Amino acid sequence: MRFVSALAFLLSVSPALAEVVISVGSSEAVKTPLEAVQKVRELRAGGEKGTVRVEFSSGEFFLAEPLKLEAADSGLEMGPTIYQAAKDAKVTFTGGKKVAGWKEAKDGLWQAKVEGKFEQMWINGRRAVRARTPNAMDNRPGAVGGYFNAKSQASTDMFKDLKKPSHEAFVARPADYALLKALTADERADVLLTVMQTWTVGQCRIQEMNDAANGIRIVGTALYPFVQFEPDQRWYVENFRAALDAPGEWFLTRDGDLLYKPLPGEDMTKVEVVVPVTEKLLLMDGVQHVSFEGITFAHTQFQYGPAGHHDRQAAAGTGAAIEVDRSQHIRFHDCEFKHISNYALWFRTACALSSVTHSYLHDLGSGGVRIGDTKMPDDATLTHHIVVDDCIIHGGGRLFPSACGIFLAHAADCEVTHCDIGDLYYTGISAGWVWGYKHSPAKRNRLDFNHIHHLGWGVLSDMGGFYGLGRSEGTTVSHNHVHDVGSYRYGGWGLYTDEGSTGVTMMHNVVHDTSESTFHQHYGKWNQVSHNVFAYGRKAQIQRSRPETHASFAYENNVVIYEGEKLLDGSNYNWGPGTYEMRNNVYWNSAGLPVMFHDTDLAGWQAKGHDEGSIVADPLFVDAAKRNFRLKKESPALKMGFIPGDANKAGVLGDGDWRKLATALSFPDFWEKSKPWPMPAYEVDETFEHMGLSFPILPRQEIHWQNKGDSVYVVDDQAASGKRSLKITDAPGLDPSWDPHLVLKPGYQSGKVTVAFQVRTEKGSKFFVECRGPGSAYQTGPSVAFDSGYILEKRSKTKLALPPDTWAKIEMTATLGAENKGQWTLKVTLPGQPVQEFANLPCDAEWNELAWLGFVSSAKEKVAFWLDDLKVKVE
Repeated sequence: MRFVSALAFLLSVSPALAEVVISVGSSEAVKTPLEAVQKVRELRAGGEKGTVRVEFSSGEFFLAEPLKLEAADSGLEMGPTIYQAAKDAKVTFTGGKKVAGWKEAKDGLWQAKVEGKFEQMWINGRRAVRARTPNAMDNRPGAVGGYFNAKSQASTDMFKDLKKPSHEAFVARPADYALLKALTADERADVLLTVMQTWTVGQCRIQEMNDAANGIRIVGTALYPFVQFEPDQRWYVENFRAALDAPGEWFLTRDGDLLYKPLPGEDMTKVEVVVPVTEKLLLMDGVQHVSFEGITFAHTQFQYGPAGHHDRQAAAGTGAAIEVDRSQHIRFHDCEFKHISNYALWFRTACALSSVTHSYLHDLGSGGVRIGDTKMPDDATLTHHIVVDDCIIHGGGRLFPSACGIFLAHAADCEVTHCDIGDLYYTGISAGWVWGYKHSPAKRNRLDFNHIHHLGWGVLSDMGGFYGLGRSEGTTVSHNHVHDVGSYRYGGWGLYTDEGSTGVTMMHNVVHDTSESTFHQHYGKWNQVSHNVFAYGRKAQIQRSRPETHASFAYENNVVIYEGEKLLDGSNYNWGPGTYEMRNNVYWNSAGLPVMFHDTDLAGWQAKGHDEGSIVADPLFVDAAKRNFRLKKESPALKMGFIPGDANKAGVLGDGDWRKLATALSFPDFWEKSKPWPMPAYEVDETFEHMGLSFPILPRQEIHWQNKGDSVYVVDDQAASGKRSLKITDAPGLDPSWDPHLVLKPGYQSGKVTVAFQVRTEKGSKFFVECRGPGSAYQTGPSVAFDSGYILEKRSKTKLALPPDTWAKIEMTATLGAENKGQWTLKVTLPGQPVQEFANLPCDAEWNELAWLGFVSSAKEKVAFWLDDLKVKVE
């Protein structure tokens, strides 16, 4: 239900009580917001029970510290306290100060002398980019731009006293390491490394460096491991003088010299430059019946501490410019929140019956509105009945890319309606904060009639226009228009019910143009997905990740249109036993490709018990190519009982300037700008000399062992060169018998591939090295076995003696792409012997991708083999 009647009381004035008006301005007796708060407190302490209206004349009111409202500052139900702009006045509460005295300096820079430290700056209302390298894209603030790519995790002994090496250090590529090494010690102490970590970022300080290994140790510990979730992990560095090389960038020296490189045509004699001083603008605790109307809240700061900042998804570790606790009947209407360094507004603990309506939130370091805490509340501390309605939330994640437009954690009975949420690097609306099926208080939330668009920008992964977690019975996600969601590596979904999502109803949505599927359920219970339009997922249209024994979701009466090859994402494992229901859907491929449910058509799919009543037919949209998803009256979907949503009714209300402001956010080049940063060509050139005496750390590796006497470890008991090598030890009684094994995933699809290594066996060693294509029905490329003192290529029956306890050099080469002819070459070099070459060895002619490179032990006893000087490359 809506709480219009409850909110209306905030505007009510008892006819029996006189209204008190306090005028605030430079020419008034009360000149500042703090003086106004003190005046209101005096009135309430003196027994005033009527409406107290505080009217601000035009002006910017600087807040050196946040205003703090407590119980003594409360209004009453019939006599609220209202802080508002006077008629036609433009009122700003700002935590920023202006910078003047700009002078032209050398190298095309301008310079001003300032006091204090700050890490954000605005020029003519534009958030300027702090000097970084690689540079930002199109001078765009946030994490969009160029990146370095990490080489690997750090070894256990790369730095002294590492307790969790995978979270404390990583290995940079030589040129990137050299850039940091060239800095002075003070410069290195000041720089900030932003490391992309799938669904969030780690913002790191440098503790120390290892020149021999190109290792970088951060201060403290990251929340997520380096170079594990993200192969070739992206990172960039900011805040050093040499990085100040692009127009629009700025840098502040330790001595207070503020340097700026103007944009073309920017007149530094006329610009307005603002830097932040205050972290928060307003704190409310224990307050009742207070409203803010027509006021702009602007310019807050965030300073990264000596350990940087490490956060989870949704930028859950960041606060807000305005934080509200243990308060009810708090109202923000027709306000503006801009140039904020955290979230704009947070109804945190034990808040209720409060709202933010018809307000403009933009240029946000984190996101728009947070509702509820991430700490599990009890009944007394649960936040509930919060309304966010008719708001514009644009341009979030400028400091913390994992932030959401709306982040609803532990909160119930809330409404997010008729909002326009766009231009963020992660999720539009996130609801719930419990992973799995344990108790979650996030129930009966209404997330309807919102326009959610232009998310991701190829920066992060694992996101959705709507993202749900945990048991959420009674929650609705309906009548929304969701489009243009572009992830980095995976997970740009439209509607995304993640871990444990339960009892969510998703109806009458229009969802289109996502980098992955338009709907994805990781795992959950009893979710209803019906009467939606799902269109043009770039990878697939529907995804189910985890099969479960209980009822998972019902997908019915939907219209699905696409132009790629894939309808269902996942394998037959994901779409096997029918603990989900699909029926009465309309499927259509607008490119004329067959509609296939994995390896079968609709008839075969229905024969397996799925999609009863569904059809393959053109749904007859007015103009799907131009993304007009209204149906013509003769549509077969309408004849099947489909009830369409109306995308035009999603988003802000009205048809005037307010709606024009919302719809002005348009990115016709979104998908071009959202192309994921290209990974460098996969390459391994490893001597193991800089790895710790533990498990190996190689790019895109998988290590499988059972810890039953078997192992995959770097050791110093043998080496072909240097002092260390990789030892793979088998053991008896292992199931499966192919453990232990090491897998690398190069992903090569064209070019000349070389896999080279030195190998040492002992008596009884039995293993093979094999190249495979993708998927479970893979094709096999070059493969060589080592068994009972011999090197074997089984297809050609090539057999070569390899004495135990000696090192041999193995080189395998093959060509991928158009020149692949199902042949490869093996070279073997034994000690003291010339190279022996075996050309034109056979492999599967269809093998055309090195997706999997395995070193697999197949012995059944305690026996080992060693690898050294491992090289994997493509030319």
